[in-house]
Amino acid sequence: MAVTWQECLRAGQQCLAAGRPGDAILALRLANRLQPGRSPIVLSLAIAWLRTGEADKALACFNEVMGLDPADLQARHGRGLALDALDQREEALAAFRAVTSNSRDAWASWQSIADITPHEDERIHAIDQAADALVRLCERGQPAARLFTSCAAALLDAHRGRAAIAFIAGNASRFPDAATVHDCLARARYETGDFREAFRQKQCAVSRRRGPGPERLPAGFSPDTAAGALCSIGEILDAAGVPFFLAAGTLLGFYRAGQPLAHDRDVDIGILASQDGAADVARIIRDHSGLVLARRARPADRYFALTVKGIGVDIFLYELSGDALHCGLGRLTGDVAWRFTPFRLKTASFKGATWNIPDNPERYLAETYGPGWQTPDEGFASVISSPALFQVDPYTRAYYALSRADKALKQGDSEKAAALLRQSPVPISLACPGDDGPLPAAQVDLADRWLDESQEPGSAN
Repeated sequence: MAVTWQECLRAGQQCLAAGRPGDAILALRLANRLQPGRSPIVLSLAIAWLRTGEADKALACFNEVMGLDPADLQARHGRGLALDALDQREEALAAFRAVTSNSRDAWASWQSIADITPHEDERIHAIDQAADALVRLCERGQPAARLFTSCAAALLDAHRGRAAIAFIAGNASRFPDAATVHDCLARARYETGDFREAFRQKQCAVSRRRGPGPERLPAGFSPDTAAGALCSIGEILDAAGVPFFLAAGTLLGFYRAGQPLAHDRDVDIGILASQDGAADVARIIRDHSGLVLARRARPADRYFALTVKGIGVDIFLYELSGDALHCGLGRLTGDVAWRFTPFRLKTASFKGATWNIPDNPERYLAETYGPGWQTPDEGFASVISSPALFQVDPYTRAYYALSRADKALKQGDSEKAAALLRQSPVPISLACPGDDGPLPAAQVDLADRWLDESQEPGSAN
């Protein structure tokens, strides 16, 4: 019995939903041969091409759909994504702006504008509009549960922490599950400086996770790739005239082995703020077409997280205050912050490459990692245990201990998870505080419990 184009389209869309765009292309191309020029087929094919990285083919398909229906906003948004992937930023922005001018609720296009515009005013406006659009959509009809998660994140991107807390609490039953609710509340409480409640909500999120065992996620860190990412961001900062230096774990890795540590999680870069103020890192990131400034970031921040070549890059501004250099993740009282003896920069060569480093690197590393900094310790986390931590709320440190242990377990590293939990200044329990539901005993160790669950009959390996 011959297959129909409808069956091929349905199969292709199912492959897309399952995260298999390559398989989707096979089914959708057959559908297009059986019934050429059908908008649903060509649009689905465009999405599949985009997800496989074939932006030029995706653009051709999106253009074909718009030729059939110029008012198709999904095709126009997709066209913007394809143009951006082809490094045609102005044309991509024009596509996204056209979508939002026709639909104020086009939150994805608002967010795309925020991600690629070089103008800070437009970026902030787009972030606000995306949050407003998602709130409106969540108030109408029966939106998908994942839309509520997106709305909570968008409100935090817009720095509306209190509104996010109220939104999450008022719509808790409409989120995908209880763990997601607690995770969103944990992030919102953290953003508003309520670190104790953020930690409590994170405990609840971890205790509520369902399934026979942890989801195995790849660690995804390659020293060679990380070194390449460091060179790339270094070239961008050099071109902008901003001196930077190897900091924290990246300096430790280069000092030991001439490259990033194999067990590290990101690249760390420091920038010394001058008497005239800090470099406008936000503008440098925003202006570069290959970088994306996090929507939650603002120009006055002292920490910027971005992704370069698939590697996380953390940029810290070191500011002189009194008789010490300070850096940190945020400016809220009690957030993660470090204090160092002031230093200047000097150059050093590692494996033929020259980098800026603190002029007394041994002292800097000892202040960061303690007197035993030369001894490898893969479980050490500077946000939890660094001697340089300064006026950090104990619940902030506990929050990171639990969050990173959770991630380590998802990567199948129970030993690292246990090491992280041991560093917490606050005892970590699986019980969700204030919850009378059936939860594991409070004194059961998190890593041991998940390790035991993963070994139960029928559990996923």
